[in-house]
Order: sequence, then structure tokens, then C-alpha cells
Amino acid sequence: MRLYIAFLLLISGPELFSQGVTVFKDPRLDLLINKQVELNKEVYKENNRTGSGFRVLVVNTNDRARAMEVKSKMMSEFPEHKTYLIYQSPYFKIQVGNFRDRKEAEALRKRILLLYASGVIVVPATVEFKPEKDDGLN
Repeated sequence: MRLYIAFLLLISGPELFSQGVTVFKDPRLDLLINKQVELNKEVYKENNRTGSGFRVLVVNTNDRARAMEVKSKMMSEFPEHKTYLIYQSPYFKIQVGNFRDRKEAEALRKRILLLYASGVIVVPATVEFKPEKDDGLN
């Protein structure tokens, strides 16, 4: 008898437990979702503070201590420019600045050449930009 009941439950199980629920979605929800997607894209564009630009590569070494020494010196000599320690196995790279224009990066490179006579070059990079001010609206 138990075997017979178990067999019936296996055969008709899904039909016994389904309740036939139908969900109706308001079409205005799709409009709201699309509007939110557009707003998110606009906010991202306004707040995206990175883009293509240039940095000055000061040193490219596999000696971490040397890289840290150069970074400290760059931070003290050029506090107005951000200094980056980038590790790309097996090398440590010290890059300075965030420039939209190669000409501006070249000006800094010439100043750095006074401290380090060789190996200082301008490289393309994804750089950070400061937000631009809105005609006194902030």
C-alpha cells in the first residue's frame, strides 16, 4: 500500500503541489527601469575621473627598496604631483603626475632629469583627473 501511494506521488507530484500562480507586471515598471539605467549612465559620466593621459616614468627596477627610495624622493621634491608605485612582475615602476597633455608631462620630465640623469620618460597611462569647477555653482 505504501509503495502504491509513493508511486502515485511521484507520478502526479508536480501537479499536486503547483498552484497555477499568474503574475501581472505593470508596464510602467519597464519605463522606470530604463529611466534608472539612463540616470546611472549620466552619473557615471559625471563622476568618472579617469581617462587617457600621460605620466612620467622615473624608474623601472626589480629592487623594491630602490623603488621606495625614489618614490619618497619624488613625493618630497614634487608634492604638487601624485606619485604612483606600480608593480608589474618582476618590476616596480615609479610614475609621477596625471597629465592630459604630453607637453605638460614633458615639462615635468625635464625637471626630474635634474635629479635622475637617465631613464626618465613620458608614458601613456590611464590617469586621474580632478573634477572641473562649474562656474561658481559649487
